[in-house]
Amino acid sequence: MKILADKNILSVENTFAQFGDLILLDGREITRKDLRDIDVLLVRSITRVNEELLAGSKVKFVGTATSGTDHIDLEYLENRKIFFADAKGSNANAVVDYCFSALAFAVINKGLNVETCEVGIVGAGKVGGLFSLKLDALGIRNRLCDPPLAQQQLLDYDQTNIRYHTLEETLQCDVISLHVPLNRTGSYSTVNMIGASQLQLLKHGALFINACRGEVVNENALSEFMKQRSDVSFVFDVWKGEPKVDRHIVEAVDIATPHIAGYSQEAKFSATELLRQGFLTHFNLTDTITIYKTEQEMLPLDVKEESTEHAWNVLLNAFPLEEISQNFKHAVSEGVGERVFDQIRQQLLSRREFKAIILNSHELTEKQQKNLNVLGFNIS
Repeated sequence: MKILADKNILSVENTFAQFGDLILLDGREITRKDLRDIDVLLVRSITRVNEELLAGSKVKFVGTATSGTDHIDLEYLENRKIFFADAKGSNANAVVDYCFSALAFAVINKGLNVETCEVGIVGAGKVGGLFSLKLDALGIRNRLCDPPLAQQQLLDYDQTNIRYHTLEETLQCDVISLHVPLNRTGSYSTVNMIGASQLQLLKHGALFINACRGEVVNENALSEFMKQRSDVSFVFDVWKGEPKVDRHIVEAVDIATPHIAGYSQEAKFSATELLRQGFLTHFNLTDTITIYKTEQEMLPLDVKEESTEHAWNVLLNAFPLEEISQNFKHAVSEGVGERVFDQIRQQLLSRREFKAIILNSHELTEKQQKNLNVLGFNIS
């Protein structure tokens, strides 16, 4: 069996080399000629898998180490009877950590009051649902918007009885966080879902987070809106046409990061594990070499004195969003954003989620410890 894989899928060699000839390539450089004798293709979101790539190949299995599948032509795979596996939900915790770090940025730098604010979550799947659960545990009000799930709840007489809000209602919250897939067609298309009319609904001083897909927000409308409404804060992790990004938008938003919200050791190992399970099931194989690393050492983090006064600082110590943003913005302004985009992503593969961090501090109040524990931190 011949397996072609993106070389940046975490632990891919340790996991899949035992099953055949493993070829590792840069995901942005995989072409049709590379697939002539390949049986299994393993990719990330940077590789578009469609007829143009697969025509004439004998690929029988395609796996993506990502939650999103907008880079995969699923209809083509189905018609060709090519088995498909994804890693849906593998990065949910990492993305939620990112969103809470964005909240921390706004609390410290923009005066956001989490005691009184309401968070609007657009997309209530794996990521949005987890974000809502943690907000609930912290006592932070939030509302969910997810038309497909709302419709499913009605049709299935779902007993969960979740109250879903309209997009218009949700956009009037103090904080907006987008967590929808990129759907290009159908009743629930999300391409340019947020345009000029939707942006006008944002309240004064709002915080707007996009950590799903760049094309969900109309960047032309966004650019014009930001010229008029400097009171709204924007935290963007995803971009239309990435790794090529609009320099003016990157410079204008408050926090700009190169699609790294879901990047963590835990998320990437989880994604590889989901691919491994799908692969073993499809080919009816067993894993004969037990070298897959499922547990990792905890990471100690000393809490700085100023953090004890403002527990939200702890989040930015653990996940320095502002520093990452400054590096990315500088690269884009210098004209090397496309190259640095992937460099920063590669560096962030070593990022640890909050749940892997032990806070070494006895100075935190009981309430601070409880809240940080809800976010996943371990308190020593």
